[in-house]
Amino acid sequence: MKKRINLLFSVFLLFNLASCKTDRKDFEKEFYYPNSSDFSLSKNYQYIELNGFNDFNQLVDSLENFNYDEKRAYLKIDSNKRRYNVLVSTTFGKCYPVFIKLKNILSISRDSLRKGKNYPIQNLKNVLKKDFSNFGKDYNYSDSPEKLIISLTCEIDELENLIIKVCEVFNEIQQESSDSLKLNIFVNRRIEILPPPPIIKDLEIFIDNN
Repeated sequence: MKKRINLLFSVFLLFNLASCKTDRKDFEKEFYYPNSSDFSLSKNYQYIELNGFNDFNQLVDSLENFNYDEKRAYLKIDSNKRRYNVLVSTTFGKCYPVFIKLKNILSISRDSLRKGKNYPIQNLKNVLKKDFSNFGKDYNYSDSPEKLIISLTCEIDELENLIIKVCEVFNEIQQESSDSLKLNIFVNRRIEILPPPPIIKDLEIFIDNN
């Protein structure tokens, strides 16, 4: 009886090892965002698949519900033998107002981005790098890397490629930086607002859930 139990346990262990190997054989590198220390499997994290949503609005609605329940969603995106594990959130969905400084938002769509003014998507690395290295020195850019929000708005079938593009650019910046950076990815309906007049300092957006 003991031999049979040991045999069954060995078969079970080999099966699980084989499953893990099969799951990992399709990618050679694995990345975590915001970063590896912040990304852990928690009871408040729930895995979602983008193909499970009919459109972009349905995805945002779901992320808002996560916020109401004080939970977070994460994605697993595989591309070119790389896996991108991404904690993703949205600005709304809280039961209380949210205050966000305009300069701490970088709004990105499929072919353009906005940081005070519009830029083509080809300028992503330059603008993102300025945000990460600003530390409050230039009022037009973020206060700190931790406060920077990457806000994505696009069609649901474009989102995966847009996330990959942002992650790859972030990886390049991280390799060139001596600091440990975080990539905070949010998925939002369009919330762009004209920048405040130069004479006004520390202007904040008041976002009401009503």
